[in-house]
Amino acid sequence: MKTLLLSLLGSVAAFAIEPLINTTWLQQHLDDKNLTIVEVSSKKSYESGHIKHALHTTIDRWRMNNGTFISVRTPQEIQNEIQSLGINRSSDVVLYADIQTPKDFLKASYIFWALHYHGIENVALLDGGKQAWIKEGAVLDRYTAQTESSNYTVKTDPARIADRVYVENHIGKLPMLDARPSDKYLGITPTATVARDGHIKGAMSYSWNYSVDNDYKLKNIKKLEKLFTQGYQLDKENEVIVYCTGGLETSFNYFVLSGVLGYKHVRLYDASMKEWGNLEDTPMIQYSYEVFQK
Repeated sequence: MKTLLLSLLGSVAAFAIEPLINTTWLQQHLDDKNLTIVEVSSKKSYESGHIKHALHTTIDRWRMNNGTFISVRTPQEIQNEIQSLGINRSSDVVLYADIQTPKDFLKASYIFWALHYHGIENVALLDGGKQAWIKEGAVLDRYTAQTESSNYTVKTDPARIADRVYVENHIGKLPMLDARPSDKYLGITPTATVARDGHIKGAMSYSWNYSVDNDYKLKNIKKLEKLFTQGYQLDKENEVIVYCTGGLETSFNYFVLSGVLGYKHVRLYDASMKEWGNLEDTPMIQYSYEVFQK
């Protein structure tokens, strides 16, 4: 019986990828049959050289313009993209970006969230992205990878997302994290795409880049754990809402909390300040830091 249990546990572990993997792990698992590697970049970047077996996607296949704000595409459109990448519920998916700018880096974490939201749980980010792979001296491939389409049917998880009404109804009831730089949070520096300066009433400031070093590698996990549990007083069993300007920055806070640190109830306000700050009557605060107190 004990042998059977250990065998079952081993089988489960084999299908559960860690949310953050490094170049060494990826080199050792490149040829795993259940592994789907996806580069998030421009077509030109992908064709100039990518990790062996990596498929290609762009952020535009996951997000759409709603006028004043951008949000995740329709479930049918996301399903089409997931299927075209050959991803199914049992796939282990590794996402990595060609990091030329901070925004490039955040595109991969947004797709990490989008996959979670649409029912794909076994997703990882490559620590340091394509640049870490190159720095290690690992080989880049120019062969355009091919895969068979999957028949995956998306099932969205409403607990992974928040809209304006949900956020407004939970002000003062749930902790919220603003992933923008502190000057944007305080409303000192205007944002060209947002009419009103400041942050959502009751939200705390935690800029996404505090979690990474200069090479876009995640900082010490134990320190991040302590930072959120002791500094921000976040409980892993309780809900937290994350937001930013337009969905990208906050996706990395989602990745750190929900993926790496194991917070069980993280909602991403996808439209974020491009919606909230362009409305006239949404509650906002300017020029002060806030601490959540229920």
